[in-house]
Amino acid sequence: MNSKIPEPVASGLTPDLMACLQAIAEPTRARIVALLSHGEHCVCDVGDTLALSPALVSHHLRVLRGSGLLRERRSGRWVYYSLDLDSLERLRAAVTVLLTPTDEAAASCLCSECGPERLHRFSATRLPDLGRLAEVPS
Repeated sequence: MNSKIPEPVASGLTPDLMACLQAIAEPTRARIVALLSHGEHCVCDVGDTLALSPALVSHHLRVLRGSGLLRERRSGRWVYYSLDLDSLERLRAAVTVLLTPTDEAAASCLCSECGPERLHRFSATRLPDLGRLAEVPS
C-alpha cells in the first residue's frame, strides 16, 4: 500500500483550516470552544468556569484567536471573546467534505482497499444469485 496520501484527498483543508483543527485538537482549547459556543466570555469567566489560571486561559485564547476561530470585543479594560461563526462554518464544511466518502474519491484513491484494484476485484468476483437462495426445496 502506498503510504503517501495523494493531494486531492485533503485539498479542501487549506493551511488556515488545518491551523483551526490543530488548535481545537488540544483538550483544554476544545473545552474553551464548547464554553464559548454558549456566548461571549472574558478571560476571568473562562478561567472560573473551567478551573484554569488566567495565564493559562490567556495562552489558549491567544492560540484560538491566532487560528481565526475567535473574535474579541473590547469594553473598557475588559476583552470579551466569542466564536467566529464564519470560520467555524468553513471548518465544518471542509471536515464534512473530508469525512464524506464519495464514489469519485474511492475511484481515485491509490490504496488497495478502495482504489482501482478494488473495483477490479469486485468485477472479477461473481456474486451468488440471490433469487436461487430464496427458493425452497420441495
